[in-house]
Amino acid sequence: MWTQYGANGYIEEYYSAPDSVCFSSLVLIPGTQLMSNGFLGLVYLIFLLYLFLGIAIIADLFMAAIEVITSTTTLTTVYDKEGNAYSTELPVWNATIANLTLMALGSSAPEILLAVIETCGTLG
Repeated sequence: MWTQYGANGYIEEYYSAPDSVCFSSLVLIPGTQLMSNGFLGLVYLIFLLYLFLGIAIIADLFMAAIEVITSTTTLTTVYDKEGNAYSTELPVWNATIANLTLMALGSSAPEILLAVIETCGTLG
């Protein structure tokens, strides 16, 4: 029996005859073909839930960062019609525009990173 890399990144194992395929898999974890489909489905489901939990935590941190950014104010001196000066706090960011812009950037970040990785991988 020998192992070789097939098309599209698959790993193929062969018996002694050159054309008889034992199995092929895109997943590069040894021994996954020996496990039952129900067990693999359960493992993949748990891993998927773990990833979703991580995304929820990161999104919560991202929203907290947006709140910190949009709550920034500056102390500004304003004059009324009689020339009296008084100080007031004005927001640096328009909260609605900042939230829309940062959330659009945050939700598109995975697609942007995948496009950059794909472009860099196929440059040569």
